[in-house]
Amino acid sequence: MNNKLCKTEIQLQLFEEALARLLRNEGKNITPGTKLSMARLAKEAKVGSGTLYYKPYSEFRKRAAECISRYNSGTTKVSTANTHHEALESLRNERDNEKRLKIQYRKSCSELKAQLQRLCAERGTTEHALYQAMLRIAELEQKFEKLTGTHPDNYVMGSLKNIAFLPRDLQQR
Repeated sequence: MNNKLCKTEIQLQLFEEALARLLRNEGKNITPGTKLSMARLAKEAKVGSGTLYYKPYSEFRKRAAECISRYNSGTTKVSTANTHHEALESLRNERDNEKRLKIQYRKSCSELKAQLQRLCAERGTTEHALYQAMLRIAELEQKFEKLTGTHPDNYVMGSLKNIAFLPRDLQQR
């Protein structure tokens, strides 16, 4: 017994599988619900459009033509409507998802803009407080220099007797 299949038998199996997929609306290369033809069957089987017309495949071609005509006569209208409805539903879902993402994006952008404004305001407040502190330090340095006659950076701590008011931690109690 020879278990090895010849090329014709292998091709017939491929054609049978492709026809079965198309009749179940599970085509890999053909959109489900479309009108079937021999050319579409050949495309699904991934062979040339003339391959089905070779003599060894004549019986399969007749049987496939009957199946295709039965399929095209009744079931496509219902399945095409279902497929069309499913496609519309899919597009609507995709549109709704895009709207949701757009709203979410705009919300996050507005939150980030508000945060940026808050940070800018805080920065301005901090810079102003720093400016006021620098002015106060300069004012105190001038008073110190007026009282002691030396700049605070050059002041030596040994001459505490010349200061009219000692700091609280250095005052004697």
